[in-house]
Amino acid sequence: MLRELGKTLRIRQQPETTPSCRVCNAAGTRFLCDVQNEHSETNSLQNYRCQGCGSVFVGNPVDSDELGIAYGSMDADRYFDEIEIENKRKMRGAIERLDALVSRSARLLDVGAGNGQFIELLDEAGYSDLSAHEIPGGNLSKIGAVACEVYEDFDYSLLPSNTFDVVTLLDVVEHVIEPQSLVDACARVLKPDGLIYFHTPVVTRIDRLMHHMQALPGLRKVGAMWQRGRTSIFHLENYTPGSLTLILERAGFRDIEIETKNELSWPVERYIRTYMMRQIGLPAAMAPVFVPILSPLISTNFFNANKAIVQARLA
Repeated sequence: MLRELGKTLRIRQQPETTPSCRVCNAAGTRFLCDVQNEHSETNSLQNYRCQGCGSVFVGNPVDSDELGIAYGSMDADRYFDEIEIENKRKMRGAIERLDALVSRSARLLDVGAGNGQFIELLDEAGYSDLSAHEIPGGNLSKIGAVACEVYEDFDYSLLPSNTFDVVTLLDVVEHVIEPQSLVDACARVLKPDGLIYFHTPVVTRIDRLMHHMQALPGLRKVGAMWQRGRTSIFHLENYTPGSLTLILERAGFRDIEIETKNELSWPVERYIRTYMMRQIGLPAAMAPVFVPILSPLISTNFFNANKAIVQARLA
């Protein structure tokens, strides 16, 4: 069983050289594990933890062309259908938070708009000046009658400066190669005192436990199995409140507020079935047996407050 797990995760020793942290530029990064990648040209992904800001990240050199290959391998329509119910719940919660912070007449830009669902819900809630940004190749046709502008480029250069009252990014910051460049672009397009609001994954207590396990010979494969579900070619970085604060302050934001909470896109059983059962050589039908054991670790704020909800104002 463990031999098969090792094949899937491709555990190996620390590389001779380690990359610097993409957030704080610290050279002191700790190698965690190396896991298989089936979605692009890079066969395995090296995972590191920054000893400075604490962020955990994929250390392989990845460019936009490779990300395009990876995202092109996905069935985007199926993915959005699978998470639609939970996604709408999260988005409606985001709108409730925005209602307490800005007027519904505020000029709002949603970056990383995906399939446009958040724009649709904002429109239904009464927000009247909405724009969207996405990389080329997506399908935002469904919001054509709702969005005032739809911007499509890779480097945010089409976005007008000093224009928007609010920029939102729901589960976007973890996907980008250069997080500082993204947040700097958000600062550029905001008016003075403008609001940035976003959700992104963060390192949790159970993550840190698994990082320690990845250093122990007898438990290394278990820790790597967990990491495989936390970072990938699609989720290049898990931040910490400290690393998020650093990025925001560098971009000129103040009044930074960060709340961490447990937020899952799937039922616990599906996480177990997807990221655990095949790797340990057990049939997927046995996943319900593990739900009572693993739910406290996966679905509680204490162990797995895995999502940061962030707001800040431009100075």
